[in-house]
Amino acid sequence: MSLQPQYFVNGSILRHIFSMAHTSMLALVAMVLVDALDLFFLSLLGDVDVVAGLGFAWPLIFFTLAVSLGISTAMTALVSRAEGQGDRERARILATHILVFGLGLSVLMTIVLWWAAPHMLTLLGADGRAHALGTSYLQIVMLCLPVLVLSMSSGALLRAIGAKQRSMWAKIAGAVTNGGLDPIFIFGFGWGVEGAAWATVISRVVIMGIAFYGVRNVHHMLGHFDAKLFVRDLADIAKVTVPVGLAKIGPPMASGFIMASVAKYGSDAVAAMAIIERIAPFAFVGFMALPQAIGPIIGQNFAAGRSDRVRAIWHTVWGLIVVYGLMVSALLFLLSDHLAALFRATPDTAYLLSVFCTAIAPLYMFLGLQFSSHTFFNVTGRPNLAMIADLAKELLGVIPLVWLGSIYFGAVGVLWGQAGGIVLFGLLTGIVSYRLASQRGSLNSSVTKPIPATQQPKVS
Repeated sequence: MSLQPQYFVNGSILRHIFSMAHTSMLALVAMVLVDALDLFFLSLLGDVDVVAGLGFAWPLIFFTLAVSLGISTAMTALVSRAEGQGDRERARILATHILVFGLGLSVLMTIVLWWAAPHMLTLLGADGRAHALGTSYLQIVMLCLPVLVLSMSSGALLRAIGAKQRSMWAKIAGAVTNGGLDPIFIFGFGWGVEGAAWATVISRVVIMGIAFYGVRNVHHMLGHFDAKLFVRDLADIAKVTVPVGLAKIGPPMASGFIMASVAKYGSDAVAAMAIIERIAPFAFVGFMALPQAIGPIIGQNFAAGRSDRVRAIWHTVWGLIVVYGLMVSALLFLLSDHLAALFRATPDTAYLLSVFCTAIAPLYMFLGLQFSSHTFFNVTGRPNLAMIADLAKELLGVIPLVWLGSIYFGAVGVLWGQAGGIVLFGLLTGIVSYRLASQRGSLNSSVTKPIPATQQPKVS
C-alpha cells in the first residue's frame, strides 16, 4: 500500500507533531533502552570495571550512531522534499541511492573502527580490565555497523513518507529482543560483557529486518538503481550527509574528552558518567523524538512553499520543549536516590549522579532546542549552519568548559562544564533558527529543484 504524498502540508500542525512524535518517541525509547539494558544487567555483576569499560566504549559507539544519523538525516531531508513536491518516483530513486551510499560507507568504517578500537580506548585513558572489557564489547558491536545504518535509514525513510507506525514497531521489537537476550547471554551462558554485545547485535538485525521489509515489500519505496544518476545524486546526498556527519563528530569527540577528563578521578567517576550517558538519552528521549517528528513535517511544508506553516511549527516546538523539559527534570529530581540504588552505585558514583539529576537536568532543555534547530537547518537546505553550530558547541563550548571545570572543581566540574556548553550554544542556535523561520521569503531560497521526469529512470 502507498501513502499519499504531501501528507503534512494540510491539517493541524500540533496534531501532526504529536502523531509523529509519539511514534518517534516510542521508537527512540526502544533504541536507547538497548544501551540502558546492557548497562543495567552488567551492573548486576557488581564489578565497577565492567561499567567503566562500557563508559570508555560509549564515545566510539556514539560516533557510529552519529554517522548513521547523518545518513538517515539525508534520507529524511531529500525524500521528504520529493514527497512535498508530489514526486513519489523521485523519492524512491533517492531512497535507493542513499541506502547504497550508506551501506558502502558503513562497511569501510567497520573495518577501520574494528582495528582501531583498542588504540582509541587507550587514548581515552582506559587501562587494565576496563580497557580489555571495553575493547571486547566494542569489537563485537562494531561488526553490525552496516546493519545499524540500514535500519536507521530505513526507519527515516518510513517516517519521511508518513509510515511512522512500522518504524516504531521495528525498534520496539529490537528492544524486546535485546531485553530478552541480555540476561540469557550475560548470566545464563556466563558470557558477561560479550553476551551484552551479542544481544545488541541481534537486536539491531531484528530492527533492520522489520524496517527494510516495510520499505521494500509494503510501501515499495526502492527504485531502480542507476549508476550514472547515483553519481549525480551523490552531490545532493553529500550536501546533507557530510555537514551532518561532520557536525555529529563533535559530540563523540566531546564525549571522549569528558571520559578522559573523569578517568583521572578513578573508575567510580567513569562509572557515574557511563550511567548518566545512558540515563540522559532515556529521560530526555522526547528531545530526540521531536526533531525526528518535525523533520518530515518541515521538509514537506518547506518544499511546498508553506512558510507560514513552517513558522507555526517552530512556535509549537518551543512550547513543547519547555513543558517536556520541566516534567522530566522534576521526575529525575524525585528519583535520584532510586536510580543510584538501581545501578548499585558506589558513594562517589551516587554523588555525581545526584548532581546531574537534581541540578543539571533542567538545563537539557537547551539541548532539545539545539536538536530541533539543527533539524530545521538540515531540512531547509542549510546543513552547513547545523555543522558549524554543533562543532562550535563541542569545540568552543563543552570541551573548554569541561577542561576548566575539571581543573577548578574536579569531577563535578566536568558535569557543569558540559552543561555550560549545552546552554550557551543551545540558546544561540535556537535564536538563529527562529529568526530564519520568521523571515518571509527566506525559506524558499534553498529549495532543491527535482530532476525533471524526462531525466529520471523508470522505477522497476
